[in-house]
Amino acid sequence: MRSRVQRITPERAEELLAANTANRPLSRSTVRAFAEAMRRGDWLVTHQGIAVDTGGVLVDGQHRLAAVIEADVPVEMTVFSEVEPDTFDVLDTGKRRNAADVLAIEGEKSTTLLAAMVRTVWLYHHRRDGSWSGGNAAVTNHQIVQTLDANPKIREFVPVGERIATETGMIKSAAGAASYLVEQANKRANLDDWYAGIIDGAGLAKTDPRLMFRRTMFAMARRQAGVVQRRRDTREHVALYVKASNAWAGGEAPSSRRFAAREAVPAIAKVT
Repeated sequence: MRSRVQRITPERAEELLAANTANRPLSRSTVRAFAEAMRRGDWLVTHQGIAVDTGGVLVDGQHRLAAVIEADVPVEMTVFSEVEPDTFDVLDTGKRRNAADVLAIEGEKSTTLLAAMVRTVWLYHHRRDGSWSGGNAAVTNHQIVQTLDANPKIREFVPVGERIATETGMIKSAAGAASYLVEQANKRANLDDWYAGIIDGAGLAKTDPRLMFRRTMFAMARRQAGVVQRRRDTREHVALYVKASNAWAGGEAPSSRRFAAREAVPAIAKVT
């Protein structure tokens, strides 16, 4: 078996895919995710690449090659040739690293929650008006690491998210990410009263945004615990948090209308 780094053009990718007779069905969401990384310039050379067996048949790398064609840009990849055909049976049988695994390797703590929070922050900045679920909302491990590097203080909001989730029933990652985003938009503001209100709720008027937020979250939790359980939605929780914090920041009573999935997540208002 031989290996070397090669520049794979869309034309070369088509040639290699023409010899694709043994690979699994193509996942379009995986191809799109790879292609987007290639267009952004985030595609890096690793030991994982293209493999062609002794008979010239492509045995690994069809998604990477399809992504080169979709992105319509040349990228460098490790290409293995003269691979024994029998190795196909053991390809991709190991556990794929998720974002939490990558952060753990980097020495981070509470990696599952931290990774979910970072993903939520990325989605807020890049897909505020789109869906946060499904293949189109996939966030790569590389994007998770980059986002954490650009937002190091998000680590400090892991316990904040846990506390708010305990007191309101909010999704932990949504609570941590939303709190971080609101504080980042209001770096010079004192948000102690905001947190005191949504965590405790004592002595608040009926129209206070903090009390209305708490009641909304409690009502959602009851419905989700019912006979017909409703899946909790991170995007919905973040939107409701931002909607309530915006009303509180402006000294207004929020509308009782619930956030609808088709709406964009609100932009964060400054505390006045």
